Amino acid sequence: MTARFEYPFSSRYVTVDGVRLHYLDEGKGPPVWLMHGNTTWSYLYRKIIPPLVRAGYRCFVPDLMGFGLSDKPEDESVYSLQRHVSQMTQLIAHLGLRDLTVVGQDWGGPITLRYAIEHKDNVRAIALLNTFVQRFPANERDRREHDIITRPLPPAFVLLFKGNAYSSFLVRRLDFFRKFVWMKWRTGNPSKRLGAGFRRPVDARAMKNYLMPHATPAERAGLAAFPKLIPDRADHPNATYIDQIRNELERWQIPVLVTWADGDMAWKPDEGARIAQIVPDGEFYLVRNAGHFLQEDAGEEVAARLIRFLDKRVKPAMRTAKYAVT
Repeated sequence: MTARFEYPFSSRYVTVDGVRLHYLDEGKGPPVWLMHGNTTWSYLYRKIIPPLVRAGYRCFVPDLMGFGLSDKPEDESVYSLQRHVSQMTQLIAHLGLRDLTVVGQDWGGPITLRYAIEHKDNVRAIALLNTFVQRFPANERDRREHDIITRPLPPAFVLLFKGNAYSSFLVRRLDFFRKFVWMKWRTGNPSKRLGAGFRRPVDARAMKNYLMPHATPAERAGLAAFPKLIPDRADHPNATYIDQIRNELERWQIPVLVTWADGDMAWKPDEGARIAQIVPDGEFYLVRNAGHFLQEDAGEEVAARLIRFLDKRVKPAMRTAKYAVT
């Protein structure tokens, strides 16, 4: 096994839906599913896994198709939100994971949440990190009229990344999406207007591992597909699929922790706070001096808050269950 900086975990693989998926399975106890989103992989959770394991939890940390150490089909058309959800659903069933806490960031949010609302009897708690629970509005008027939590996508983002061949060229041939999201990673991006992917400096050894999975254009189909899957209007093919998440969360009595960064380039703190407000049993925690990838910027703090939530809301309910919790 190749040694990777701050990633001492045992890689596991299983073929699902004809795709070889990579995942980590660390620790014992109530299972916690840690799901990454676009541009990253299970490496993003490397600072969070050890504290969770020490606290008595089992960490299930997969790489999506097209990311990390999982297979990377070259045809963008094979990537869909529904297929990602289906593959994760099959992987969870294969491993026999029960009574999950789902943790999702970026696209990991909708992926874990679609699983959750379709398998309510197998989910005990939800934790969300800088993500979305309904479609994006086409404009501010659409946002007001339909009470949409998330702000509209910036026009430049739509122009650059949601087109067809031109956007694919930028993302795959020029690697422009990652360069944009990860700008100023060496020093941390201080921008108040645009926000940041990384607000704090990233160790060059860690950045090498973030860059590794998508070294060539052929490996970047998953990167290019995700922006096009963002539902930014009511008639987008994914709009209803995503909107159903908010509809279910608003009436589901389940513990929800919303942990948000104050310097995200995609979502503002008030959007995270609103998610915590619309669910029956939500709590909100703001991480300061952190960007979109708050697991990297503030992994220890995020882990501590998650453990506090799990110890209070999940572990007591499991003491009489099948897990040996110490």
